[in-house]
Amino acid sequence: MSSISTKPSQIQASVPPTQSSTVPVSAISASSIASNSQRGSPIMSPDTAVLTMSSSVQPSPETMHGRDEYACPPNFELPESILSRRTSDNSLGQSLPSGITNSGSLIRRFSNRAHRFASRRRQSSAAPASRDGSIGPSILRRRSDSNATAPPDYIALSDTDEEADTVPDDNISLLGLDGAPQSSSNTSAAGSINGSASAMAGPVLPAELRNGCGVFKVSRKSKLRRVNLVYETETNKLSWDPNRPHKSLHVDEIKEIRTGSDIQQYRLDYGLPDVCSGTWFTIMYTIPDNPKTKFLHIVADDLEGLRCWTEFLEATLTYRQELMTSLMAFDDRAIAQYWQTEMMREFGEQARGSEQEELDMAGVKRVCQNLHIYSSQWTLETNFRLSDVRRREKLSFAEFKGFVRLMKQRHDVQRIMREIAAKPELGITLSEFLTFLRDVQGEDVESSLPMWEKQFTFLSRRYQSEEINAFEATHDVQVMSEAAFVKYLTSECNSPIVSEPQNYVLDRPMNEYIISSSHNTYLLGRQVAGQSSVEGYISALVRGCRCVEVDCWDGSSGQPEVNHGRTLTTSISFREVMTTINKYAFVKSKFPLWISLEVHCNPIQQAIMVDIMKEAFGSRLVTETLEASYDKLPSPSELMERVLIKVKKPQIKEESLTTDFRGRRRGNSLNSPLTRPIADGAILIPSQSLPQSPMISPSPSSRRLVSRTRVNTITEGRVQDMMMSSSTSDNESGGERNLRRTSNKTIKALGDLGVYCAGVKFAGFDAAEAKQYNHIFSFMESSFSKHSRAKDQKMALDLHNLRYMMRVYPDRTRITSNNFDPLLYWRRGVQMAALNWQTFDLGMQINRAMFEGGKDFSGYVLKPAELRDIQVLPFNPDLAGGKKERKVVSFTIDVISAQQLMRPANLPGSKSMDPYVQVEVFHASDKGEKKKKESNLSLDLDSPQKFQTNIVRENGFNPMFDGKFKFKVTTKHPDLVFVRWSVKLSSDGENYNERPPVATYTAKLSNLKSGYRTLPLLNHAGDQYLFSKLFCKININSIETMMIDAPPRTQDVGRMKGLGGKVFGRINTSPRSTMERSSIEKTSFDSYP
Repeated sequence: MSSISTKPSQIQASVPPTQSSTVPVSAISASSIASNSQRGSPIMSPDTAVLTMSSSVQPSPETMHGRDEYACPPNFELPESILSRRTSDNSLGQSLPSGITNSGSLIRRFSNRAHRFASRRRQSSAAPASRDGSIGPSILRRRSDSNATAPPDYIALSDTDEEADTVPDDNISLLGLDGAPQSSSNTSAAGSINGSASAMAGPVLPAELRNGCGVFKVSRKSKLRRVNLVYETETNKLSWDPNRPHKSLHVDEIKEIRTGSDIQQYRLDYGLPDVCSGTWFTIMYTIPDNPKTKFLHIVADDLEGLRCWTEFLEATLTYRQELMTSLMAFDDRAIAQYWQTEMMREFGEQARGSEQEELDMAGVKRVCQNLHIYSSQWTLETNFRLSDVRRREKLSFAEFKGFVRLMKQRHDVQRIMREIAAKPELGITLSEFLTFLRDVQGEDVESSLPMWEKQFTFLSRRYQSEEINAFEATHDVQVMSEAAFVKYLTSECNSPIVSEPQNYVLDRPMNEYIISSSHNTYLLGRQVAGQSSVEGYISALVRGCRCVEVDCWDGSSGQPEVNHGRTLTTSISFREVMTTINKYAFVKSKFPLWISLEVHCNPIQQAIMVDIMKEAFGSRLVTETLEASYDKLPSPSELMERVLIKVKKPQIKEESLTTDFRGRRRGNSLNSPLTRPIADGAILIPSQSLPQSPMISPSPSSRRLVSRTRVNTITEGRVQDMMMSSSTSDNESGGERNLRRTSNKTIKALGDLGVYCAGVKFAGFDAAEAKQYNHIFSFMESSFSKHSRAKDQKMALDLHNLRYMMRVYPDRTRITSNNFDPLLYWRRGVQMAALNWQTFDLGMQINRAMFEGGKDFSGYVLKPAELRDIQVLPFNPDLAGGKKERKVVSFTIDVISAQQLMRPANLPGSKSMDPYVQVEVFHASDKGEKKKKESNLSLDLDSPQKFQTNIVRENGFNPMFDGKFKFKVTTKHPDLVFVRWSVKLSSDGENYNERPPVATYTAKLSNLKSGYRTLPLLNHAGDQYLFSKLFCKININSIETMMIDAPPRTQDVGRMKGLGGKVFGRINTSPRSTMERSSIEKTSFDSYP
C-alpha cells in the first residue's frame, strides 16, 4: 500500500474533542444463553478458500428467505472471550483531512411533523436488537484476497485434509470459548497473529486497540465523523457509539475487508480527497433476515492503525472459522475447552475441584443449543440418562464426553462399515478400504495408490481409540476407526464432483464452448433501482465468471461512468471498474476474460475509455489478431490471461440524419463494419434476382421492426429517448415499439478493440455480416424466442451457432434481476447465456453447476458434439423411417441423511425442525417449451423428475431419510442434465409445502461421482454453510441409445398461425408469455426472489 505524505491527524479542523464512555464488561449468564439460543449464526462470505471438513456431524446457518410469517426469534449468546477489554476515556479530537468540513455541528431545524417522522424511524439496520450474540461463524468464508494477497501476489488456497500436529490440551486457548482471560503482550498485531492457527491460540488484541481506537467513520450524513472504534471481546462485536449500543456489528458477520485500490470507488462516492485512501478500510457484512450487503467505511489515523485493525480482524475471522470447525466436529480438545467455558460461567473464579464440575439437564440442553444440536427432547433426555452412570442427574466431564459420543455417532456410517469390514466394531483395514474405493466409490485406485495409502495412514493415526491401539499392537495391522472413516467421507478426498486437473488445455475454437457469463455485473440488486458497485465484478470474477458486462455512460465530470442508464441505479467510475477487473480477472481461472461493453458515451469519453483500458490491462489486452488466428477464432488456451473486448465496430460511412422516402432515418442503416457499405434500403428489401431461403432470411416482422426502431449495435442495446425510464443492456435484435432513439456511434479506436468479438445487428443469418468469423449476435430472451419459433428458424440458428458466437441476456422486464432457464439457450448452442449473478435463484444455481467440475472450473465448457459440428451418421433405416435418435440417461440417488442443519432465523423457538429433502432433475428437453401432445413418444416413459423423502420430525441434527429414487431421462443432450437437492422444512411435521428451501445443492450429472458422497449445502445467497451437509449414495448407469417415433409435422399449421399474427401485428413478444411456455421456468423460476 502506498504511503501518503499527509496524515489525517496532521490536518487542522475545528472539530470539538469527544470522549468515549466506559462500557462495562457484560456478564453472560447461563439463563440468558438458554433464552437466547434459537438463532443461527450470521453469514460470512464466499469463494476461493480452504474448506476444512473435519466434522463427523456438520451444522449450518440461516434459511433461504421466503414468504414466511415467522418472527425473528432471540439470538444465541456468544460465549465469553479469553480477552478482557479495559475501557478508558480516549480523546477523539483528531482533525479531519484537508478539504473536509464537518456538518455535525450545524443546527438542524425540523418541523414537528418531521421530528415525529424521524422518531418513528426504524432502528438502524446496522445492528438490530436481535443480534446480541453469536456462537460463531456458520458460513464458509472464502476470501477474495483483494488486498495484499491479490494479484500479482495472490496465492489461491487449495482444499486439503492435512491437519496440524496434535497439540497438548494445555496449549490450546479458544477465543471466545474458554472464558479464561489471556494476557496480551505489547507486541505488534502481526507478531501476535502468526502461528495462532496451528496452536489453536486466538489472535491477541494489539495493545493499540485494547481501549478502542480513534478513527473517522464515513457516512453520507456527516461525511467524516470522529468515533472510538472498539472491539468488544465479551461479545465479539465492533462498536463505535457507546451511547447507542445498536451501532455495532458482529465480527462473525463480516464478509470481506477492503483496502487499497478496492476502496477508491467508495472514496469517490463520498466525495472525499485522495489523502483518505492510504488509511481507508471498508468492512462488508450482512445481518440475519436481510440479504443486502452493508458497508462500514473507516479512515484510520495512520498506516499503523490501518494495519493493526485489518490484520487483527482477518486473523480473528480465520481463527474463529477454524475454531468452529474443530468445535462442531466435536474434537476432544475443543470439547474439553468448551467444558471449561461452561464451568467458568458456572463457578467464576472461585476454587473448585474436578468432582464439582458437573452439568445438569438444563445445562446440557443449553450446550446443545449453542452447538447447533437441534434434536428432539426425547433423544437428548435418553442419551443424558445413558451417560449418567453415577445416577446423580448431573454429568461429570467424563460422562459429558460419553454424551457427546452418543450424540455424534453415525448409524448410517456404521451400516456401511458392516457391509465392507470383516470386524466393523474395530474398523476397516487398508485392503478393505481400497476395495471400497475401487468397487463402491468408483475411484481409480491404481493410478494414485500411494496417495490413498497415505490418506489411510494419516486418518487412522489421527483418529485412534484405545481399543484400536490394543488391537493393532497384538495383530500388527493398522485399522481405520469409525471416526476416521467419517472424516474421509466428509473430506475433499470424497468430493461429490470431479476435481479440476492440475494442467489441461482447451484447444478448440472459442465458438465451440459455453462460456460463464454475467449480465449487469455491476449491480448488487435490482436493475431499476439497485446499487452499482465494483463488488459485483469482484464477486463474479472470484467465482470464475469469464464474461462480464460494463454499461458505459457519459460522466458529468468528463470521465465515463458505469450504471444501468436512465434508471435509479447509482453510478461508479469506469476507471475503477477496469482497475478492479484487471486485479481479479485471473484469480479463479487463467483462461481468457471477455468484457462486454455497452457504450452510450460521446466520442470524447469513448477515447478516454480506450486510454483507460490500455492503461489498466497493458499487454493483457488483445488489440490485434494472433498470427495463427487472423481469420478464425482462437482457442481459450491460446489466450491465457488475456482480456478480450466485445464491442461494435465503427460504421464505415457517416449516416445522414435526413429521412428517406420510406420515412426512416438513414441513421437506422445496419451496415456491417466488416463488409462493404450497402445502399440504403438494401437491408429492408431483399434482392429480387436472388431467391431468399425461408430458413435463413429475416422474418417480415423483423424487417418491419428494423425499419421502425434504431438499435444501438455498438452497445448491443436499444438507445432510448431521454424520457424513457430504463435502458436495455444489450443489442435488441428487433424492436417492439416505435420510439425515437438517440444515436451513439463507436469511434474507430474503441471499435478496433473488438478484435475477436464484433457486435452486429441481426438482419438474418444470410446477411454478409453473419458470415464474418468474429461477429456476435446478442438477443434479449424475448427476441431470441421470437427468432426461434419455427423449425426452419431453429435450424438456421443452430447452424449459425456451430460456427459463430451468440449471446442471450434477460429481458428488461425482470426488474428484480431474476433469471431465465439457461438450458433453453445452451441446447441451441448459445455460447454466452448471461445471467444476473446477484440473484441465486434456480437459473443461477444451474449456471453455477454448469461450471463446477473437472475442466469446467475454467469457465469454459466444451459444447456437446452435436452442437459443435454437423453429425454425419451412417445410414440407419430407422432414421429414414421417420424415427429420431435419443439418449437414455438413468441413475439412482439414495438420500441417506443430513448432518447439523441450522435452525432458520425466523423459526420460532416453539417450532421443531421437521426436515425433508426434495430431489429434482432439470435437463435440456426437446419438448421443454411445448405440451407433450404425442402420447406415443418414449419421453412419456421417463420417470417423474421430482421426488421427496419422508419427513423426519424434531431432528435437524442428524435426520435419517433413507430415500431411494430412480431417475430416467430421455434427451438429445445427456451432458445437459442437472440434479438439485433442496432441504425443506415441513410446517406441521406431516405435510410437504412449496416454501423456499433452507438449503440447496445443484450439480451437473456428468460431473457427479458415484458412491457415497457428502454434499455441501448453500444458503439463499449461494454461500456455503460451514457444517451442514447431505449424505447420499449416487449410482450413474451407462448412457443408452434408443429410437423414438417422430411427432407428426405441424410446420405448415404453425406457419399459417404465425403469419396471421405477423400480418395483423399480434406478435406476442412479451417475456412473460415466453416464460409461461416453459414449464420449468414457470414452476421453478418465478417462485424465487
